[in-house]
Amino acid sequence: MAYKWKVILCLFPGLTVFLLDATIVNVALAKLGAVFGVDVATVQWSITAFALASGIATPMTSFVEARFTMKRVWVTALAVFTAASVLCGLAPVFSVLVVGRVLQGIAGGMMMPMAISTLFRSFPPQERGMALGLFAIPIVAGPALGPTIGGYIVTYMDWRLVFFVNLPIGIGAVLLSMFLLHPGEPNLNAKFDTVGAVLSTIAFGSILYGLSKVSEDGWDSLTVRGLVGLGLATLLIFVVFEWTQDQPILDVRLFARWQFLVANVVGWVSTIALFGAEFMLPLYLQNLRGLTAVDTGLLLLPQGLSVAVAGPIGGRLVDKIGPRMVVIVGFCLLAFNTWQLSFITMDTTYSELRWLLIVRGLALGCTMQPTQLVAMGVVPERLRTNASSLNSAMRNVFQSFGIAMLSTVVQTQQVVHSAQLGWQVRPDTFQGATLADLAGVLQAQAGLAPPAASLAAVSVVVGQIAQQSAVLAFGDAYRITFFAALASIAAAFMLPGRGVIRADPGAAAAH
Repeated sequence: MAYKWKVILCLFPGLTVFLLDATIVNVALAKLGAVFGVDVATVQWSITAFALASGIATPMTSFVEARFTMKRVWVTALAVFTAASVLCGLAPVFSVLVVGRVLQGIAGGMMMPMAISTLFRSFPPQERGMALGLFAIPIVAGPALGPTIGGYIVTYMDWRLVFFVNLPIGIGAVLLSMFLLHPGEPNLNAKFDTVGAVLSTIAFGSILYGLSKVSEDGWDSLTVRGLVGLGLATLLIFVVFEWTQDQPILDVRLFARWQFLVANVVGWVSTIALFGAEFMLPLYLQNLRGLTAVDTGLLLLPQGLSVAVAGPIGGRLVDKIGPRMVVIVGFCLLAFNTWQLSFITMDTTYSELRWLLIVRGLALGCTMQPTQLVAMGVVPERLRTNASSLNSAMRNVFQSFGIAMLSTVVQTQQVVHSAQLGWQVRPDTFQGATLADLAGVLQAQAGLAPPAASLAAVSVVVGQIAQQSAVLAFGDAYRITFFAALASIAAAFMLPGRGVIRADPGAAAAH
């Protein structure tokens, strides 16, 4: 077996289990709160701690890999992640569970950048599009399978299996990596950028935590504004400081390379269009349509399968014709699909939703990885993990921003639509007449007295207004992501065409 396929065999199980764990706990929050006797705000830390630890650890990856080699760090990260999963499953109190989640986040946050840079080292330039297309499979498979597996476990089995499910995959991935990956040579001269590490921790930690509080506290919250403001100010200081360092923890000077900058800008805009919208459909399906977590996961599964098909094909097309046309076609498909999703109602059939998700998966397969390919293609080999860490850290920020922004839109617009729909229920309108007719039906069929019938009718109409206003709010949020998709199409025209990515003088020969 060629070494490049050994790399795929080692990386994919570890990445899948990390990304699976990023979502599998979401559906178990109510169960965890009941088991450990903590409130909703407290149990939410099982997710927040994981995300924060992952976001803070990502910038450190380049130094750790250089100092200890990719194989050692990868195997150690996998082992820590697997052991932390066992710790979470055996946790006697909630604080131990949070510690386990922090360890999981630290290990997983280092795995993603290393995986991307290792793929680049292992595949020749003309095959990197295909390699990153394959890389899209675990990126989508983890989040797609997480709610389904987690929902099934919580509903029918012991909640501890939510964490123990990582054990066989983690052990297998550790053993494969120990035997198949090349050892590498450590760089004993690598210096740790202490000031940069402190600044990046404050910057990314504050921004990510502040954005995670938006859905709960709103943008007007002093906590949210303070954290995001502190994070942005520290990020600016971090950029200025890192620009002058010989061995920065994140080499921000990479943005001086036009192709790297353009690819990242396209990636940032597309992250809002892609992932900002992804969190809304499960809310619609579970909160409005009443599906269980298992049924929701099964309905979303075709999208993951569609990405698994489209990712390698899109990657191969990038190798053949360049990224520009592939990404533009993908974003056009995404824009059309998002516009269709903005018109979903309570009567939209599940078969219609499946087809919409399949088309969306095709679009994701053509847009997720090509921008990373463009960015990494002009980076010398010695800076690959650094560039990958920088890319991942910034995408985490924009993904969190997209989710926070759209959750705010849904909450705000739901209030607006409730008020608008409520004003239409007047004696001189059709809706008002319907209310009176409903009260009459309740008197005649349920035997209610007139005051009780009127109150029951109002309760029914208020529930219908709340439901309809929520659907309309989701439509408004999807329309915003439609415009983000249009912006992505425009930005994609700046990507290079055929053959430009292969001009990679800093690349090492494939193994």
